[in-house]
Amino acid sequence: MSTTMFRTFAILVMTFAAAGPAASQDEIYLEITQPGLRRVAVAAPPLMILPGTPADAARGFQETFDRDLAAAAPISVVDRQLYALVEDDPRPEVLHQRWRAIGAQFLLTGTVVRAGGQLVVEARLVDLVSGEFAFAKRYRAGITASPVVAHTLANDIVQVFTGRPGPFLSRIGFISDRAGGPELWVMDWDGANPKQLTKHGTIALAPTWSPDGKKMVFTSYLRGTPALFVLTPHEGYLRLLWDKGGVNSSATFSPDGDRIAFASSVDGNTDIYVMSVEDGEPRRLTTARGIDTQPSWAPNGRQIAFTSTRSGTPQIYLMDADGSNVRRLSFEGGFHDEATWSQDGTRIACTTKVGNKFQIATIDTVTGDQTVIPGPGNNESPCFSPDGSMLAFASDRTGTPQIFITDSDGVPHQLTSEGKNHSPTWTSASQ
Repeated sequence: MSTTMFRTFAILVMTFAAAGPAASQDEIYLEITQPGLRRVAVAAPPLMILPGTPADAARGFQETFDRDLAAAAPISVVDRQLYALVEDDPRPEVLHQRWRAIGAQFLLTGTVVRAGGQLVVEARLVDLVSGEFAFAKRYRAGITASPVVAHTLANDIVQVFTGRPGPFLSRIGFISDRAGGPELWVMDWDGANPKQLTKHGTIALAPTWSPDGKKMVFTSYLRGTPALFVLTPHEGYLRLLWDKGGVNSSATFSPDGDRIAFASSVDGNTDIYVMSVEDGEPRRLTTARGIDTQPSWAPNGRQIAFTSTRSGTPQIYLMDADGSNVRRLSFEGGFHDEATWSQDGTRIACTTKVGNKFQIATIDTVTGDQTVIPGPGNNESPCFSPDGSMLAFASDRTGTPQIFITDSDGVPHQLTSEGKNHSPTWTSASQ
């Protein structure tokens, strides 16, 4: 069965059929960066590895940093094949001119060295027009923590150009059956360091991070029925949040982290509810006929997007956070589900249906204009990176559901391959 159908409606009504088999392995290209965002051409030759530096640590740093920089939204890395054309020169103005001749606007240089039991990285970013340092910083970490240093450096460089850190210290939570049944897992943004978070031996569904990235709310059958739990991964602390009857699913945190919105059939029909994370009883927000599920809180906390069948087919609706002012957002096509907001609140990514395939679409939250991103197989469960420059999603294009991301150029990269993996959720904060 399709991942979307399993997450959204299978445990509620069990009426929708699975989509067809995966198609050929074509590419998805999706421009998800903000309109008008100008790329900055950065020349980034490998940092100089000084004597005594462990080769594995140096290589791990450089590979990780190169991967981060290639995905950074405001940066276009100058083709490294051109670097051989630049002859060294002791005169900075001459050297800078030669780098500019191959199209570079900025030049990144630095060193990697072992100092005692630490890895020390020094990096400098030079504006090749003014000759001034746009960035200069030293990093220290344990020898085995070279990827963390690489992620931190990449984040800092992105901040130079955008005013906010990159997403490279963020993590992606997901559901995987690689160790048996569907359990909660987490990995770095690039798929590295996968870690199992739950070992409950039962069904886990629909995880979502808290805004600070310290908690996850999800649905579990740990008590025999679909109940809501909150997990604190760092502490391994699990707390039952709501289990008062019915099916409870699709929980999402408010931007302040104090409340959750979720779907529940506790009163018979499946509707959207809101409750405090700490205590209190849920408050029902929707009362219309049909199934209301998959709530998603706007970054400003003023609106909630959700899926409803009140018009006959699953469509995306918006309402104010108190349940008032309900209006339909999606109109193009007969199926829309799994809405997720961009961090600036201007776009919603969702799952739509094109023919017999599920595809990712983005919808302008003001105009309602929709863009479908075609790709092989079924593509579902989108979520934005913290800076809005990338999307994570699940796809069965390889035959089994796996987690993919699009980089800032819209090029897909597969993050998982072992078992069945779906329902990605990206931390909204760097960890």
